[in-house]
Amino acid sequence: MSEVFGEKLRKRRIEKALTLEGLADKIGSTKAYVWQLENKRPARPSGELLLKIASVLEVSPSYLIDDSSVEPNRSQVVDALARGLEGRKVSASDVDKLLRLADMILDDKANKGSK
Repeated sequence: MSEVFGEKLRKRRIEKALTLEGLADKIGSTKAYVWQLENKRPARPSGELLLKIASVLEVSPSYLIDDSSVEPNRSQVVDALARGLEGRKVSASDVDKLLRLADMILDDKANKGSK
């Protein structure tokens, strides 16, 4: 499992304004276990729990476990977007628009990071 999983989990949880307990409630776990995931290395969540965490935090599971990704890459954004759209009535045109918007956001982040 990723060596930086806990760091990414904590960072994203805080960005989403979730407490340890708030995230635990949303994923059906305990505050203590979420703390362990954030602080023990390597963290070892089950595949099912990893999917729940990624869904709540609106990121892809691969981003959370990929040590080389500091920010989500395009494929990880697409994966997270697709998971968020499951079960919703969204047209292919809408998905294309969302992907273009995601590309613009990622390009903007990349341009700001290179300055």
